[in-house]
Amino acid sequence: MAHQLYLEKEKYRQWVKAGLGLGYLKEGLVPFCDDVAKQQHKDILDNIKQTNNLPNVTCGQCTLRTLQPDHLKIANNKCPLGQTNCNCCYTSGKIACPNNVCGFIYDNIITNHASTQPAPYWKNTRTQQWTGDPWSIAKCFINAPGYDQKTSAADTDCTGLLHVIINNKYFHNHIQCNLAGANVFSKVRQYRNEIFHSSTMELEQADANTYIDDMIAVLQDGKELINRKDAQDAVKKLEELKNEDFIVTTENMERVLRDIREEMGNLRKLTEGLATKDACEDLKRKLSALEFPMSQQSEVYAS
Repeated sequence: MAHQLYLEKEKYRQWVKAGLGLGYLKEGLVPFCDDVAKQQHKDILDNIKQTNNLPNVTCGQCTLRTLQPDHLKIANNKCPLGQTNCNCCYTSGKIACPNNVCGFIYDNIITNHASTQPAPYWKNTRTQQWTGDPWSIAKCFINAPGYDQKTSAADTDCTGLLHVIINNKYFHNHIQCNLAGANVFSKVRQYRNEIFHSSTMELEQADANTYIDDMIAVLQDGKELINRKDAQDAVKKLEELKNEDFIVTTENMERVLRDIREEMGNLRKLTEGLATKDACEDLKRKLSALEFPMSQQSEVYAS
C-alpha cells in the first residue's frame, strides 16, 4: 500500500515515535495533575472558610474585569504582589466579592504563580467557576492562549499540563525536580513544539531517543510520580518506543497527525486575536509549512 512508503523512512518513523511519546506522557500526567489541582482547590476553599469565618464557600457572581482583589495597591500605583496591570492598581469600577471569596482566590493565584513577575493567564479562566471547578484555577497557570474551553486535565494537552506544573508553586511541593531555571520539565515542554511544528516531519533516532528519555525522566520524578501506577504504566509504553523491534503502524501515524491537526485548528482560531499583523503573518507561514506535508500524507493514508 502507498502509505507504507512513508513508514519505510527511518527518520519519519522516529518522528512518529516522538509524537506518540507525547501522547503517552500526557496519559501519565493527567491523573497526577487532576489530583493536585483538586487538592489545591480544596486547600484554597478551606483557607477562605478559616480566614473569613465562612460556613460555605460559593459565589459565581464576580467577573475578572470588575473584581476588586483582597490586597491593596502600594505607593506609585504598584501591586504589592508584583503583578503588572493588577486589578488593585485600577480601582475605578472594581467591586469587592459580595461573598468575600473571589478576591481571596485572585490573590492566591497571583502568589502561587512561579514567574518572577507573577503573570497568571486570566484569559484562560472564568471567575464565575472558581469556587466549583478546580481546573478553572489550574488554567490560570497555563501561560498560553487557547485553553479557555478546556474543562479538565484530561481535556488539556501535555504542553498545558507542563505549564501548570512549572508555573504553579503549589505543584512544586509535589515535584522533586528544581523547576527554577533549566529543568527536564521545561525541556520536554519545548520538545513538543519542536516535534509538532516540524515542517519536515523527520527526526534522527538519537534525537528521538533523547526526547523519549526526558519524557521518562518527567514521569519518574522522585517525589510522587515515581510511585504512581498510571505514570509508570506510561513509562513502560515510552520504553517500548525505543525498542528496535517496535513497529510503527499507520494507526500510530494517524494518531500523531490527528493531534497536530487539532493544534493547527486551535492556532487558526488564535490568529484573530494576535496583536500585530506581523505576528499573524508569521503564524500563517508556520501553519502553511505544516499543512503541505500533512496534506500529502493524508492523501497517501487515504489511498
